[in-house]
Parts: sequence; C-alpha cells; structure tokens
Amino acid sequence: MAAKLTWLVTGASAGIGQSICIAALDAGHRVIGTTRDVSRAEATSPDFAAKGGIWIQLDPAHPDSCSHFAKVLEQYNIDVLVNNAGYAFIGGVEDTSEEEVQDQMNVNFWGPLRAIRAVLPHMRARRKGKIVLISSGSVYMSLPGRGAYVASKAAIAALHESLKKEVEEFGIKVLIVEPGAFRTPWTTNFKSPAAYESSRGFSEGYKGTIIERWVGMAQNVKTAPLPDVIKGNPDKAAREIVKAITGDDHGYLRLILGPDCAKAVEQKLGEIRHDLEATREIAMSTDGELP
Repeated sequence: MAAKLTWLVTGASAGIGQSICIAALDAGHRVIGTTRDVSRAEATSPDFAAKGGIWIQLDPAHPDSCSHFAKVLEQYNIDVLVNNAGYAFIGGVEDTSEEEVQDQMNVNFWGPLRAIRAVLPHMRARRKGKIVLISSGSVYMSLPGRGAYVASKAAIAALHESLKKEVEEFGIKVLIVEPGAFRTPWTTNFKSPAAYESSRGFSEGYKGTIIERWVGMAQNVKTAPLPDVIKGNPDKAAREIVKAITGDDHGYLRLILGPDCAKAVEQKLGEIRHDLEATREIAMSTDGELP
C-alpha cells in the first residue's frame, strides 16, 4: 500500500469531513480530526476513535487558532491538511448584515487560511505535504440567496489557486475539491439573516420574488429529510478524495464531484466563453500607443 500519512482534518465530526476521516483510516493512515466539541463528536462519529482516529478540540474560526494548530504540530508531523470546516449562510445580499458576512468569512475563509499558515513552515522544512480545500460547486452556480456563502468559498478557492503556484517548488501539492449536492447534514447547520428570522429569512420587499423561493426552499428542508433529488454519496466522494491524495500525481487542481457539479462547471465555462466572444473586440482595442 502507499506510505502511511498523517492527516489533519478540520470539521471532522460530520458530513464529508467525517467521511474523509473514515476513508483515510480504512486506508491505513493516521487521522487527527478537529472539532469544537469532542464529547459531541464522539457521540455522532463513534467509528472514528474505534478505528484509531484522534480527536482534537479546535475551532479554526477562533482568532487564536493558528497557535492552537501550532500545538498540534508540536506533537505530529502533518502530511495532509484537509480544510473542511465551514457552514452555509443563506439569505439575500440586502437582507444579510455586515456582521453575518464577517462571520461567514471568518469560518469559511480565515479559518482555512489560519490552518495553512500554521502547517506551511513545517511542510516547507520537510519539502513535502498536501493541502486540500473542501470548497463547493456552488461557486459555479451563484444561486440567489447564496451570495455571502459563494463569496467565501470563491475567495478561499482563489487563495488556494495562488498557493499552488507558491509552494509547488517545495514539493507541496494543493487540491481544491468542489462537491455538488451531497447527502450530508448541511441543512441543519446553515444560517439565515437573524433580522428576518420570523419571516423565514427574507424581508418584506422580497416577498413573492426569487429570494422568497430560494431562501424559503432552504427553510423548508431545514427540519425535513433531504429531498430525493440530492443523490451525492459522501462516502463515495471521500474515497475518491483519498485516492487523489495518496495515488500518483493526479495532474489537476480541481476535483469535481457529482453530476450536478460537472453540469454547473460546463454551464459556467459556456457563459464565460459567450462573454469573451461578445467583448473580444473591445478587449483587444484598449491598449494605448507607447511613446
């Protein structure tokens, strides 16, 4: 089998993060999972410790989390960092407060960045390592009511794209995982504008609009079973992620997961191509004559 690696997975107690941990453990690796509440994680994911996983109480969104990550690195040489912890904020741009946007960015952007800054010196010194971001296929969809969430995921993905070019000469690999809709408990964890909690997450001015349809639809599934249209299997996704990390050099930056995500990427590429062709003549006309 491939060499045994030590993985550090944030947001390890549920969803795709939980599945990645189990898949890596099943493949013979050592896995350290971070969670904000170890007791709760032990209850919701009993297989993790039973298979040899190690729980660490750590919140990447905490301002001092970089020092908390450093303490983990004093005990373990981390080969693979998986930035998975995050949540979705669902609400219209106008209805979302600045504080709510800041909270979204703190968890989905600053949290992963703090983890990266903590592990990079160690990976550079050893001239090897793998950094994985669990992003989202929503960056290609830009759905109504997802502005803050998509902004946070697009921003951290862009950072990882630059990071890839900065660290590859040190033998460090970067992978951005972009899942579509998977059967994970994300619907129980998303947040909506607090100011409009009593009106299902949107203001009066958006009643009867696309915001009511999309934000209201999310509210409908918050306490209901996931609809059958969501077919993504997180355990299958996790096994593909582990294979990509532990196999031969895969040669790609983005790992697209799910037929819905593949379709969204194709549509986005078509939209960009359309805009390029529509504005190519303008683009080619804006250089000036140098003296």
